[in-house]
Parts: sequence; C-alpha cells; structure tokens
Amino acid sequence: MTGPVVTDVLVADVLVVGAGPAGAIAAAELARHGLRTVLVGQDDGAADHDLVLSGAALRGLESVGATGQVTARAVEAVELRLGPGDGHVLPEAVSAVCGRRPLLDGLRRLAVAAGATWLPSMITDPVRREGTWHASTLDTKPPGRTGGVVVSARHLVLATGAPPATTSHATGLLCARPYRGVDLTASIVLALPAPRTIDPAERPTCVWAVPGARAGTCTIGASRLGPGDPDELLQLALAVLADGDPRFAAAVPAGPAVTGPLNSGFSPESSVQDGRLLVGDAAGLVNPFTGEGLSYAVQSAALAARAIADHREDADAAGRAYARRLSATFVGYFETATHAARRYHLAWRVLVATAGDERPVSAKVRRAVLTPEGFSGLTAADLMPLPAADVALLGPFLLACDEVAVRTVRGEWPFIARLLIAGEHAPHQRLRPAVPFYAALLAGGKPPDAAMATLAAAIELATLGALAFLGPMPPRAAPGRRVDWAVASTVLAGDFLLAQASRLVAASAPEVSWSFADWLGELAALRAARLDPAGRSRAGEVFAALLEFPSRIGAQLGGASPEAVAALREFGNHSGHAFLHAEEVLALRGERTRLDVTLPGMLAGRLSAIPDALPGIAGDLLAGDPGARAAAMNVAMTGCEDAHRAALAALRDVGDPVSARMLRSFVTTLCAPAAPPPA
Repeated sequence: MTGPVVTDVLVADVLVVGAGPAGAIAAAELARHGLRTVLVGQDDGAADHDLVLSGAALRGLESVGATGQVTARAVEAVELRLGPGDGHVLPEAVSAVCGRRPLLDGLRRLAVAAGATWLPSMITDPVRREGTWHASTLDTKPPGRTGGVVVSARHLVLATGAPPATTSHATGLLCARPYRGVDLTASIVLALPAPRTIDPAERPTCVWAVPGARAGTCTIGASRLGPGDPDELLQLALAVLADGDPRFAAAVPAGPAVTGPLNSGFSPESSVQDGRLLVGDAAGLVNPFTGEGLSYAVQSAALAARAIADHREDADAAGRAYARRLSATFVGYFETATHAARRYHLAWRVLVATAGDERPVSAKVRRAVLTPEGFSGLTAADLMPLPAADVALLGPFLLACDEVAVRTVRGEWPFIARLLIAGEHAPHQRLRPAVPFYAALLAGGKPPDAAMATLAAAIELATLGALAFLGPMPPRAAPGRRVDWAVASTVLAGDFLLAQASRLVAASAPEVSWSFADWLGELAALRAARLDPAGRSRAGEVFAALLEFPSRIGAQLGGASPEAVAALREFGNHSGHAFLHAEEVLALRGERTRLDVTLPGMLAGRLSAIPDALPGIAGDLLAGDPGARAAAMNVAMTGCEDAHRAALAALRDVGDPVSARMLRSFVTTLCAPAAPPPA
C-alpha cells in the first residue's frame, strides 16, 4: 500500500510563472523588496546559443545586480547592413554577447540568492478566488512528500514568453542557430534585407550574426513578422549575410536551430489582464524590426516588481501602477517600430538613405527604430543633482511638459516621442531646455503658472526641430526622378516639429508669438550662415541661441527684474557655448556625444567651434595627428571652462535662491565632461 498523497502548501505574496529572464529578474527584485516570492518554471529544452546584450540590456542587468551572475563578452562595434554593399558602423550602439544557457542559470541563481523560492516545474493555470491566486505544480515533489505543491499568492506575474504566433501584424517568427567556419570576432552584424516584393504592406525581415565564444564560431539568427518557415528563414539569413560578406558562405551548422514565436503586440493597457501582470515577451515587448526583447524583459520585470512593492495589499492598484509605468517608459517606442514595420518599404528607404548620416536627429531615428536605447532631447544620460525641495517644484512641471509634447506628436510621428522622453529615469533631473525656462520663471519670486508647461513643450519641440537641420548634409542624390529620402525625412521631421511648436505657442501664450517667431528666424539665419564653406562655423552661436531664448523668455514671463532678465539671457548664451565645447571634449576622447555625433561628423557638419579657433586643423584631426588633437582638446576644455565661469557669474544677478540653485546645477552638469571648476 502506498501512503496518502501529501500536498505541500506555499503561501506567498507573489507568484511568478515563467523562469526565463523576465521571470527570474522579477522574482529577484520582488524578493529584495521583502516580498515572499515563488518562481515557477522549467527549462524549455531549447539548445544553447549566443545572445546579444544591447547597451540597454547591460544597464538593466547592472541595475538589478545581475552582472556578477552573467559572463558577457564585449564586442567592438555593431555593423548595420541595408541590402547589398558596405555596412555602416552604428556608433550609438553598445553591445555585448553571452550564452543563452549561462544567462538563464545566472539569473535564476540571482533570484534564489535574493530570497525567492524556485520550483523547476510546470504549473496549472492560476485561478483567482477572493483576491488570492491559487495554482498547483504538476511534477515537483519536495523531499519527504509524495504530492505536488499548491502556491497561494495575492499577486501574479506572468513571464511565460510569447504565445504562438498568428497572422496578426504584431506576431511572427524568431529563429537562431550556431555555426562554425566564420571568423566573426569583433563585431555584431545587423542586416535588414531589401523588400522582396513591390507590396507596400510587406513585413520586415531582420538578420543578425553574433560572434561565438570560440574562434571560428558564431550564431546566426533572423526574425520576420507574419507566418514563416524556420528553415527557409535561416537559409535567407545565410544568403543575406554572404551577399555582403563572403566569409559567411563557409558557414556550417554547429548545433540545432532554436525557433520560437515573436510577439510585438505591446500596449500598456493589455499588459495587465484580469489582475495578471505580463512582463517581457508575454507582454509583447519585442522590437518588431529586430526581434530584440531582452532589454525590455529586464525593464518590464523591474517595473512590475516596483509596482507590486508599492501596492503590496492591493493587486489591482499594482496593476494600474504597472500600466502607467510601462506607458511612461516605452512611450512612442513600439508605435515607432510597429509603424515602421507596417511601412517597411518607406522605412527601409529612409534607413538606407540615412545609414551613414551623422546629423543628430538621424542618429536618434536609427536608435528609435533599431535599438532599445532610451534618450531625450539634448541628453538623457547626465542627471542634475537637486535637493528634494527643488525636485518637488520642478518634477511636476516637467512631467506636464512631457505630457503636452508627447500628446502633440505621438499620433503622427511616434519616434519623436522617444526623443522627448527618457522613460521614468529621473525625468526631473534630465538636462533639457525646459529646465532653464522653469528656473527663469522662478526668478520673479513666485511659483510659475502650470499653463506655462505648454510653452515649455513648444520650446523643446522647436529645439528638436532646429537640431533636425544641423550636421553634415547627405551627398546630393543622383540626377533623375528620384526621392532624396535623407533630405526629405529631415525636412519633414524638422518642419513638423517647428509647426507643432508654433501652434502650441499660438494656442497657449499668444503674447509670446512674436518673440518666438523672432527666435525661429534667428535660428534659420544662423543655419543659413553656416552653409558658407568659407565662413565661420557659427556653431557656438547656434547652441547659444537654443538655450538663450528659454532663459530670457522665462524670466520675462515670470516678472523678473530687468537686471535678472539680462543676467539670465547671458546665462543661456554662455550655457549654449559650454554645451558645444563639452560635446567637443567627448568627441575628442572618442566617447559618445550627447548629440550622437562623432568628431568627424562634428567637423564635417560644422558642429564644432574648433576650426574657428584653429584654422586649418580639421584635416589633421581627421588624420589622427596627436599634436593637433591635443591642441583641439585644449581649446575645447578652455572654452568650456570659460563659458562655465561666465554662466555662473551671470547668476549673481539672479536674486531668487531656488532659481539660481537650479541653474547652477544645470550648467555644471552640462559642463561635466570637461571637468569644469566648482561654483
């Protein structure tokens, strides 16, 4: 006779179903918040292969303390190939490579070390009764027990991966396979083949190749929206890669293929279903263009854990908070990728035309469509240190500004929403034109009218519109009846932004319309003057104008004294020069600039004041002359320090201490790359 079946009961705060990257990270973060967490999920049996860790994925793993559990191999570059021909290195892409199996094992160890209970098992569909979720394992028998485990929890997180693909525009196929015989050691190849048909509704295909852990090995993968055959898709991937690089013609399979559905149907409202919080692939958080989903798995898992930790006793409130945070974090991103996927012919032509384009907005468009990076306006990485009292004042104003700007552009140009928002990452501390505008409003000694957030949004849209026209112009298109997609997309985006900004000003602050029009006219005149190859670059004047106007008009609208208005005008002027010189310092160091422009691009696009100070030095810089580079670095560092001092000196005539403190933090953070002297 056998003994009675004994069922072990685990009472938890949160049940996480699915032990992939999203589930393991969610469990680790929940346990760290002191929540009793049960992670349930078993291996899917898929073979091991190498994965790409994007810059966003690397930062996400670091933020949850997972880098010690994951062994990643850095790659030197990401090469973008668009059809046949040479590729283009994406300077804005930061990536690494790791094995799929080591990644999963490391993240599960992370969850257990944080205090979560991991049950490597299948589980019945969770059922919710009287506010509590109940589910039973199907094959886990704890030591000394002959039955399974019943888990009861108030909150439920689903990280079960993508559902089977359908014919929806948002679903498709992912596949990858290890190969040998290819000496791919230092770079990742990302290829978008030309559309195969004339059908304007054709869905995109993306191909990638990742260096393997051993010499002469790599992983080749592909994704496609819509139905597809895995074998045919991998054969296409090999053909596309070999067409641009003969090394891939020698590729021989070195292991089984891994195939799975692609789900890119994300929307914040569908990520919470009947109390279930969906994370990662289960929420459709996959780029429909490239199939990348790991970075979104990390981010969504952390957001779900934070929402639950903030609402431990109310699962419905946690769901609402999670949906809001998803909307803020991924605003515009998936609309961008989905719109581009639906219009693959148009998107492909624009990407081809701007693949090597170093204008700031072109670089940001590539990031919006192809990479999971977060960014905003002038910069998103540098954060101003502000005391809590200042955050309480500035934060709501900037959030209102974001809401207006996003609502204005999201429907027609969703990628621009990504240029305006950096998710939930300290929005009150980002360097952006709305900060000096708000601080200048405060200089009059009274809290700003909340309606001024609309004018701040207009200023930020106009700033992006001006940036669209800066940088090196693309080569002139060949004669004939052809569309110059690089120029057309630039003009359309720039004009759209400036038109929307003017509309907001006319509707919200008509008394400023004349000054606003004068500002736009000044920017246009400076841009025209820069086109003269024999003239000065005028780059410093352009950026001075971009930051002078919000500082001056804010002071005037806030009722500041004439002396304070003049001081803030000087502050904005010097801040613009400081920003440009700080960009030069970053470019000279070979680091990523906040405008996503390299040193050759800055020089070719007349986005640097160095040639004005050192005539004839541009060619030497491009050739890598150490002496010329040292001289240029000295010019940039000195220029930034001088502009920083002048901006701080101007603040002496700003009587309001809060206003002066915010502006001091703004310009000091702006100058941080050049290590300016303290105030």
